[in-house]
Amino acid sequence: MQEVGVFNIKKEIKKYLKKDPKQLFKSIETHLDNQDALAQATASLTLVIEHNAVETEKDNLRKQLSREIGQAKKRNEDCTPLIDQVSGLSAEIKAIKAKREEACEVLETLLEQSINSTQSVSQTPRHFSDASANQPELKQSDTELTVSICSDAGQWQAFVDNNERATLYHDIRWHELIERNFAQKTHPLACYNTDGTLVGVLPLTHLQSRLFGSFTISVPYFNYGGPLANDPAVEALLMNHGAQLSEQSGCSHMEIRETSARDGWLCSKKKVSMVLPLPASDEALDKQLGSKLRAQVKRAAGHDLTVTTGGQELVNSFYKVYSHNMRDLGTPAYSIRFFEDIVSCFPDETFITVVTQGNKTLAAGFLLGYRDKLEIPWASSLRKYNHLGANMLLYRTILSEAISRGYEFFDFGRSTRDANTYRFKKQWGAVEYPLYWHYWTRDNKLPEINPDNPKYKLVIATWQKLPVAITRLIGPFISRNLP
Repeated sequence: MQEVGVFNIKKEIKKYLKKDPKQLFKSIETHLDNQDALAQATASLTLVIEHNAVETEKDNLRKQLSREIGQAKKRNEDCTPLIDQVSGLSAEIKAIKAKREEACEVLETLLEQSINSTQSVSQTPRHFSDASANQPELKQSDTELTVSICSDAGQWQAFVDNNERATLYHDIRWHELIERNFAQKTHPLACYNTDGTLVGVLPLTHLQSRLFGSFTISVPYFNYGGPLANDPAVEALLMNHGAQLSEQSGCSHMEIRETSARDGWLCSKKKVSMVLPLPASDEALDKQLGSKLRAQVKRAAGHDLTVTTGGQELVNSFYKVYSHNMRDLGTPAYSIRFFEDIVSCFPDETFITVVTQGNKTLAAGFLLGYRDKLEIPWASSLRKYNHLGANMLLYRTILSEAISRGYEFFDFGRSTRDANTYRFKKQWGAVEYPLYWHYWTRDNKLPEINPDNPKYKLVIATWQKLPVAITRLIGPFISRNLP
């Protein structure tokens, strides 16, 4: 079998399906080195072959019945029973073809994504690099270190700006933004050497509420944060100081959100970040996406949907969809002022994209870009309009925007492996990067402040039944305590 390319995958599958299915299995093994993808593709191809066999059998029977109908008509006999059988077989064959086509689409998508992503899968966003790689070790004279609350915002920001592994959430502006919008106390911990040079930072926030308790976190409301330094020893010192501060403050635990493993700490690895390496052009991206995705986006574009990208002027449109979707999920929404404040504080890093039909916003995304990566912390769509495909059009437009703005990666956000959101992001070609959330706890057990905790199920179910207007009113008072 010839080399399978982007434009002939479907043709090759149809060509070899009846001629030489074994050769098609060999081709799949050649192009898919990921065991999960290989297993899924093999299962899909097996289904296609089975559906073909059943369709052939039923089609032969239908032809035979059609001949019998013709003969019965010549004899002026009642053909109704035979016609009913043919109609039933036709319906069965139609259903089989639909299942076969579905299995074919899965196979095509897996092959296309594998072939077109091999050149970029090895790339890694900067902040996912190993903390100890390519970093200078502390000099012997710098071993006397102290940790305290940073009082010089300029010094903090200069350190962050010059660190390759920094994220947007290490920016000093978040401290005031969090205190202003959530009434939570932040602790910008900084590590200094003997001559007063800042050598590491840890942005820590103290969350307190009757419902969720008292704990510290770096960084709340987002996926990334944690200690940032030019030496692992400095990071360890910042972590230990954060744990001591948390214990002295009466906290039940400290949560540190990181992208690399750390020895000696409790760790949760339930979540992964889904990141898509971006090609150099929108045309290349279109080729990289599977045929099924391209078809879904094309169908969405046919429903008179309009896509708009902007800033502060789109916050209201975004918030209407976001708050409605959060109610449906059973989660309190942040206040609209929070999003307005982000756009004001980070005008160069933020933009919003909305999809509308007439005057109604159907889907919206809130984007934050930093260095080589564009991230979508919040994306929502109205479920009753899912059949229009507004969400697919939203993401396709955002990816085009990411490429045009020069980003190398698009971060779809965190997901639980094999959850619906995980599969949605995977179909775009996103690669998973493990997240390591490290903990200090009083009882040496991992905390369970998340929607999967059974004790929150009744609260979630109740919230889902409230009017959206009510959730917008009281939601911000609850969400500020959610990590």
